Amino acid sequence: MVEVVFLGSGGAFSAGRRSNTALLIEAPGLRMLVEAGPPILQQLARVGHAAMDIDWLFVTHAHGDHMLGFPMLVLCHLDARRPLRVYAGTTTMARLKALWELAYPGFADERLNIAWHPCPEEATEEQPFAPGVTLRTAPVPAPPDLPTLAARWDFAVGGSLAFVTDTVPNDAAVALAHGCDLLIHEASFSAVLQPDLDPSPYFHSTARQAGEVARAAGCPRLALIHLGPRIGEQPDMLAAEARGESDLEVIVPEDGQRYILR
Repeated sequence: MVEVVFLGSGGAFSAGRRSNTALLIEAPGLRMLVEAGPPILQQLARVGHAAMDIDWLFVTHAHGDHMLGFPMLVLCHLDARRPLRVYAGTTTMARLKALWELAYPGFADERLNIAWHPCPEEATEEQPFAPGVTLRTAPVPAPPDLPTLAARWDFAVGGSLAFVTDTVPNDAAVALAHGCDLLIHEASFSAVLQPDLDPSPYFHSTARQAGEVARAAGCPRLALIHLGPRIGEQPDMLAAEARGESDLEVIVPEDGQRYILR
């Protein structure tokens, strides 16, 4: 069984019931964190986990709401039995290392209980990730000097999921998510609630665009995350916007909500 826990479902400016976007993905032999924003330790604690329970981490890009909790994860892992396996693009990885140095200077590299696994930022790559799990990453449109990766995991026990955030609709995301059981896609904006707003200069998407990506990729299920503080209070409207006239199954998860991949 593969289970996704939506640790956080909000964007950078979210507060209240929606915290910064983060996922916990659990499968046989795997407990993986996706994104590590400022409240990550509290997010894990709310679902009964500590930082040392995490063996894998994937970070999409080097914005603060996706990585500022990283130093605390590292600090908690210094004496863990297993290293924290960190997967990220090469630029993101360099900034994670710099963030650690700023937050906790003076630690020798040999004290860090980390195994670094850089992912290419220029092309799609597939690689073994954990026993029975394959990871595929692909670069997606992002601001200059901020390489951003989408990711897909395929599980030998059954099921596949893709994660796409902080980007505009693009062919790379559609190709990466093709045929997966669940697409988790950002919806920082709403075409219905914010009809005069163009999300493309912000390199983010609307719920409607997320639905279009899911349908183009042939995904039967879509989860909307990275919700702006205003639109996050209208989950039913967002789901209807993404669904359109199709039979796409759309969920707008609350923080802490669990989903079993099927």
